[in-house]
Amino acid sequence: MRFEDLAGRTVVVWGAGREGRAALAELTARGLHPTVALTGDGVVPDDLASQAVTGEAALERLAAADVVVKSPGVPHTAPEYLHLRERGVPVTSLTDLWLHDNGARTVAVTGTKGKSTTASLVRHLLAGLGVDAALVGNGGVPVTAGDRPDAAYAVAEVSSYQAADLTCSPRVAVVTSLYAEHLPWHGGYEQYVADKLTLVAHGPETVVVPDVAGEVARLVAARLGPATRLLDPAALGLVVTDDGLSWQDAGDLRADEVALRGRHNLANLALALAAVDTLVGESTAGPDRGRLLAAARTFAPLAHRLEQVPSGDGRAWVDDSLATAPESVVAALETYAATPVVLLAGGADRGLSFAPLVDYLARRDPAARVATIAVGPAGARLARELDDVRLAPDFATALAWAGSTADTVGAEVVLLSPGAPSFDEFASFEERSTAFRAAAAVSGAGGGPASGPPGRHAGRTSPAAGRRTPSPPA
Repeated sequence: MRFEDLAGRTVVVWGAGREGRAALAELTARGLHPTVALTGDGVVPDDLASQAVTGEAALERLAAADVVVKSPGVPHTAPEYLHLRERGVPVTSLTDLWLHDNGARTVAVTGTKGKSTTASLVRHLLAGLGVDAALVGNGGVPVTAGDRPDAAYAVAEVSSYQAADLTCSPRVAVVTSLYAEHLPWHGGYEQYVADKLTLVAHGPETVVVPDVAGEVARLVAARLGPATRLLDPAALGLVVTDDGLSWQDAGDLRADEVALRGRHNLANLALALAAVDTLVGESTAGPDRGRLLAAARTFAPLAHRLEQVPSGDGRAWVDDSLATAPESVVAALETYAATPVVLLAGGADRGLSFAPLVDYLARRDPAARVATIAVGPAGARLARELDDVRLAPDFATALAWAGSTADTVGAEVVLLSPGAPSFDEFASFEERSTAFRAAAAVSGAGGGPASGPPGRHAGRTSPAAGRRTPSPPA
């Protein structure tokens, strides 16, 4: 569905979060007069008092609409959504409407993890070639709210929530990884994969994957038509090792020449290089690959993704708070494969399997010991599955234990890579990161553990003071 298809129709915007408000602004600017529907326990903001409805009135407006523009936070498993589908009410999204008009100039990045870094890399690499590109999407800026709407290219980060409603694909798509995440929203892993890969199911020219022989490629290929090319970095001569990245006939990048940490991030860089090479090369004689490698050297990593923060005890305190799945924790630990690490893990429990982390720790070199401090409901479950875990009653205690060098002898890195969301104690991952950074800043100033002796702690975590429940994403 296109924006132009909405003319003369009764349109309802479902949700008043960041994307819902962006949809309202865009539709209003196009001369439409949409109503905003807030379901559940949504409260009408003061500035939308004349346009928004809640409760039964919201449900009635949605059911009577000619078209519903749904915010990505509204899950497909919601009873209200299923009711609209049963009634045959057309449901679209801001991202889908926008992509129909802009797909030909768009490279879109999705994946369980790595999509924010990869999308930012694509935009940065394009800038290194002197190509104007706007970064939009899940990373913080709605697709219609970019500061350069007339840029030659748009680089869109697309979440599984956004991808699920798409009926159009971008010119070039990148899929970084696929493993279990956001399962309650989607209704299970198979549906999560199907929703995520809706991004590539409508005729993109090229889809870039980590390995054309891998599991991601197998899942992607099942959604592609015969006209779409499936491409991996190796096909372009890009090779990633622990020591860096090499590009046939273009040059090499040592791992210490780029600010990105870990082999998994070098793999993300290879995906971004392949996407840019494909995107620009299709319309020119081909990009200067040497300039792309030079641009990679100046990329600044994103916050909360293996970000080393200031500390007072001489150790590296690393904020990887966005690592909310066990596979991401494994990737973070691999970044410090030869170094003893204090790992802060746990938080709210979504029931994701810890098997990848447990298996990894079982085969890790004992000389690079991982001292795990667990917290929250997810941490309590991890402590039942993994030996030699200290279970803290709350995050403040976990930080105190991590900051006590007497109890973490030999550890050179304190790593917050939780493998779980923050909502057991915090309103957001940023709040959890703020607490971590504050503890790092005062580390080395003296003091010991907040409570409890060293060693394994059994039992259940106690409710944390000041626990807050996040607002519904819609």
